[in-house]
Amino acid sequence: MRRLALTVLAALLVVGSVTTPALAQYRIGMSAAITGPASSTYAPTYEAYKAYFKRVNDAGGINGQKVEIAYEDDRGEPQRAAANAKKLAEGSILMVNASTSATYKPFMTESETEKIPLLFGGGVCPREAFPPASPLIFCSTSFGSKWDSRFALGFIKEQAGGKKVKVGFAAQDIPLSRIELEFAEQLAKEMGLEAIPVVVVPGNTPDFTPFAQKLKDAGADWVLSWALWHVEVGVFEALQRIGWQGNYLLYGHQQTQDELGRLKAGNLYAFGGNTLFLENLPIHSEINNVKGQTTHPAHYMAEGWVSAMVLEASLRKCGWPCPRDKLAVAMAGVSVDTRGLRGGPIEWTADNHYRKNTYYKVYRWDPTKNAIAPVGSWTRLEIK
Repeated sequence: MRRLALTVLAALLVVGSVTTPALAQYRIGMSAAITGPASSTYAPTYEAYKAYFKRVNDAGGINGQKVEIAYEDDRGEPQRAAANAKKLAEGSILMVNASTSATYKPFMTESETEKIPLLFGGGVCPREAFPPASPLIFCSTSFGSKWDSRFALGFIKEQAGGKKVKVGFAAQDIPLSRIELEFAEQLAKEMGLEAIPVVVVPGNTPDFTPFAQKLKDAGADWVLSWALWHVEVGVFEALQRIGWQGNYLLYGHQQTQDELGRLKAGNLYAFGGNTLFLENLPIHSEINNVKGQTTHPAHYMAEGWVSAMVLEASLRKCGWPCPRDKLAVAMAGVSVDTRGLRGGPIEWTADNHYRKNTYYKVYRWDPTKNAIAPVGSWTRLEIK
């Protein structure tokens, strides 16, 4: 009897050792500005990930495995981000950053130290994702340094129709915003536009009027702003209050659809890489079905939804098991149909972890239609 019991125990141990891998999961770590001053821009990406991968897991997971994501709130603060990076790298095959540029450095340092892929899924794509890309740095977000300015200034020049115009720039007092608009100022001069020096606005300013006044006094016909939403729209509303009659172009974050409808200003243009939900595509209806699972509106989810689509495609391509090095290789060859959320697919290559082509679309409030309307169709820029 004792010998039989030992035989049964041994058999159970063998079965246990065989079935253990089925209990394993794809383990991902995400740090996002879930709360704090920048949360309205970045928290929707976190919520989109939660809703998207709940649906994936409810459908059986990927390659027979569930996707387990550990979420940490960094509030957009570098010290919190540094602690999160160390915590999330342990036991994960990928880290995701959906936060302000102030949090980038600690995550990129941890990525390099631990040889773990890092996906920027909610903030501005860092230069390390562009050709020639760093092997472990990837970016799915629609906005990209320098390419955004190239499109924006091309649009302004086209709208000017050959007329000489003065272009002003409203930057937020954070590194990426300042650097981007300083680049734009120089590029504007090279394109034959008259550039007004960049006006730098503190993100916590209680009054945007002094900064708006500088732009008006300098004679700006157009103002380009590339910053967090509250700064972009804060400067515009201040310009309105002081009677400025020019045109304003800003980067369209998740708030765009709501805010264009609120302001109803025909001289406010928003450009970006995501289709607004007012176009009612099938993918928009699909995302609308997550209502009740998120605190932000479904139409804030586009940025995070695309990023989650890219991560799912990468994990499927990686297969199982999926160690970090294998995942990085899989990501470098991924191609994702964005189903209309963007102007085209996201395609990564060995030396380009941003995309082969990026697409932009402009929207504004059209007074003749009493509604938000696109200004033209998609514009494609080839990334080299």
